[in-house]
Amino acid sequence: MATTSVTSVAKRTEKKTNKLTFRGLTMCNTMLHLLITNREGYMQKQKYTTDEIKAGVKFLSNKNVTFEHDADEQRVSIYVDVGCRIWTSGDSIWSRGVVKGVKVSECGFAAEHSSEHYAKEDRAKLTEEDLYWSGGLTGYANYDGSGKDGTWYDGKDDDSGTLINRNTSKESDGLIYTDDGFVKNLQKYFSDECDFDIHLLEQYFDFSYSEQGMQQEESVNFDVDLDGDFWIKCEEEIVKFAVGEEAIA
Repeated sequence: MATTSVTSVAKRTEKKTNKLTFRGLTMCNTMLHLLITNREGYMQKQKYTTDEIKAGVKFLSNKNVTFEHDADEQRVSIYVDVGCRIWTSGDSIWSRGVVKGVKVSECGFAAEHSSEHYAKEDRAKLTEEDLYWSGGLTGYANYDGSGKDGTWYDGKDDDSGTLINRNTSKESDGLIYTDDGFVKNLQKYFSDECDFDIHLLEQYFDFSYSEQGMQQEESVNFDVDLDGDFWIKCEEEIVKFAVGEEAIA
């Protein structure tokens, strides 16, 4: 049976207005030396600072954010409730300059550890170069593509109805894919409404358009750069605080 994190269970069963707060979380001024992956996919000795861990805990504790760690599948996921308009800038090469406030409902981002692709008996033989977190094609932003009330209008494929935006009619807004403003405004929402500190946390969680996944009906696809080790560490600190144990030592 898959193991779901304590943070995920708590956030799915309690009302968000009654969530635990972690303002009393105290941490020492030492650096945390943990083995994590770098952006090139290689393991390296990384220092997590107290400020970074504090920022990560604050983000995961936000009412709009849910974190899941499936230890059996070695997969971490971050889900963000949006429920507002995220504006495009009109610079998508697929949209004819469409600038709209897109009604986005939620986003999801995940990464899986590379060791999951090896048999358990072979994992001890893996080198540092073999070990990394992979988040290709694992991100999405779900939106209202009906065109109603000023939101994005996907249009429909005349052949099957499953793929969008091959329709070249004037009614279709085209693809959000490659629109720079949409990603920047989504990141701004994370900062303004989800306590995401870009300065401290961008190296541990980032995303960009996926050229391979592009876009499906009412869903934009992203490649995800997610340091699972960092976010697992942040979740552990939340659990320690929730059960009354001492925070980072």
